[in-house]
Amino acid sequence: MGIFSKPEFKTVLMDFRFKEDEGFPCLQAFDGTYYCNADYAIKTSEYGMWEDGRYEKVKETFLNAQGRIRIEVELKIKKGKPVDFKIDLSRLAQTLGNKDIENLELAGWGFFDQPTDF
Repeated sequence: MGIFSKPEFKTVLMDFRFKEDEGFPCLQAFDGTYYCNADYAIKTSEYGMWEDGRYEKVKETFLNAQGRIRIEVELKIKKGKPVDFKIDLSRLAQTLGNKDIENLELAGWGFFDQPTDF
């Protein structure tokens, strides 16, 4: 690999945990080696999800799937080591069976090599 080598991408299946932080969904995908924390907000155009009950269904979807379903996480690898990640919300919505997951947007993230109290 040279100085200007392009990063590689690798898709892996990971377990995940869900929690809410001030009413917003947060996921931690993990495989025992890497911990990918993603905090989400609801898209402005979809704020109605709180009033019409769709957000509660998204929350239930995450709670019911954690520990049972593994999700796809795309790792960005530089010089042989993962340095970043991405969770595709369209793919996540398809995997978990709730299209409203696509109405989320990434608000913050963290990539760790040891467990965190996300």
